[in-house]
Amino acid sequence: MKTDSMTNLLKQKNAAISVVKANKILVALELLEEKERPSSKYEGKIKKYKALTGKGLVYGINKDNISSPGQTTPHYYVDKFDELYLLIQTKV
Repeated sequence: MKTDSMTNLLKQKNAAISVVKANKILVALELLEEKERPSSKYEGKIKKYKALTGKGLVYGINKDNISSPGQTTPHYYVDKFDELYLLIQTKV
């Protein structure tokens, strides 16, 4: 299935919600979670990133982030985004 970033998918919908706000809603719905990893650049520093949970994997995948090893980036199924967007809108 084709996937895309939340940024691009919200732009295609001309959504009046930011990616940050959408992510907060997805965290509240337990579809997205915040994870941590050690910084590869600064010793002792922790980097945070978002990843889809087991429940969230219905709506997308966690793509490996090429520029940050050990980190993933959520990418959402284009065909399932309407359903996910409706869930987001119910919490706005």
